[in-house]
Amino acid sequence: MRNPPQPLPENLWGDRWRFASLSAIELSEAFTERMIPVLEMPDDLMPIKLGLASTVAVPGVVIDGGRRSLLLARWLQTADPIALTAIAGAPDGLILEAGAVDRWIVATFDDPEVKSAAQIYEQRKQASQGLHFLLVQPDDSGMTYTGFWLLKQQDSIVKPQ
Repeated sequence: MRNPPQPLPENLWGDRWRFASLSAIELSEAFTERMIPVLEMPDDLMPIKLGLASTVAVPGVVIDGGRRSLLLARWLQTADPIALTAIAGAPDGLILEAGAVDRWIVATFDDPEVKSAAQIYEQRKQASQGLHFLLVQPDDSGMTYTGFWLLKQQDSIVKPQ
């Protein structure tokens, strides 16, 4: 049984976040050869191993962490991210599933454009067999990345209690 989601510790908040997507082939090529301090790309989650077409849009969340980028990436590495889920509510939210039971509120939102992006994000997760990613970077320059996790929604797996 998972714990109720807790707010992400305030000292870890980044500058901004957004939904994004990359084609399966871009995802495989963009991060495997980069020097990234925290990189979690399990071989069994690579798009080719899942049988995804190279053109499938793999959704993700990008966090511009600013000066806290490395602190956030190291905390995430310790937390052991499993999945990021956009949920509807009042307000809507982005929930990080981590470790065996932990859940964290990454963001809440009620902006109609962000809500629409969240719906597209979840639709793309279904189309990519649950595959998605989390990218932490200092800023949106695209020059450096701090942490990257390839994640897969595990709704169909029931863990023994």
